[in-house]
Amino acid sequence: MNDEFYIGYLDACPPATLRWVRRAVLWAAVCCLGAVVLAAWRQTPADPGIFEFGQVREFEGTIMEAPFPILHVDLKESGVTNYVLVGEGKHAAPTWFAGRHGHQVTFRGTLIQKDKLAMIEVAGKDGLKDSGEVSSKSSFVPHWGGIELRGELVDTKCYFGVMRPAVGKVHRACAVRCLSGGVPPGLLIRDGSGNAVVALLTGEDGLPLSFDPQWAARNVRVRGELELRDNLPLIHVSQMVLAD
Repeated sequence: MNDEFYIGYLDACPPATLRWVRRAVLWAAVCCLGAVVLAAWRQTPADPGIFEFGQVREFEGTIMEAPFPILHVDLKESGVTNYVLVGEGKHAAPTWFAGRHGHQVTFRGTLIQKDKLAMIEVAGKDGLKDSGEVSSKSSFVPHWGGIELRGELVDTKCYFGVMRPAVGKVHRACAVRCLSGGVPPGLLIRDGSGNAVVALLTGEDGLPLSFDPQWAARNVRVRGELELRDNLPLIHVSQMVLAD
């Protein structure tokens, strides 16, 4: 009998068996590489965003308290005039902005930005300076009227740039924690081409929106009034229900 017989404790592998193993390993490597390329090609691209982690700088502008703290600044080259304020980690803005509506303030924080939607993660109170002056920059474009939209409920801090991915089931647990901590909720709306926009959700009459944070990463149907504060779209929600 001339059939090759492989014995594991021998140093050399029979030539025919060695050739077969080499071909098998080569094909396995090619298939693995192809699977990686296919998975990367089919992957939903991450939405762009900026989080200047570790870079604390000074911001100056006018505080708007309702429906959540916002810093209003003069128009800059970036086109951003309104910065939503949040706290460090998975928390809402610090309570020490309360009672400062319309005041000119200076404080330190970290920029979070996606296109013309922007946030500031507020640092410690040590850098806060309140001039006490009430600014006239307290009026914005009025409501646009009633709308009804469907989209994904997201936490805006992660979506604006802190986390990637910041949508879908893979991010749901994080989004629930952020929304539970007071991070403003947002409605993510995509068109047929995959282009996306997020509108921040508020309650009626300038009050915070009351909702179940467990709805994070799920599709909801929202009815209310749309307001545009320069670069910042807001929906004053009269009704929000699950849509999936």
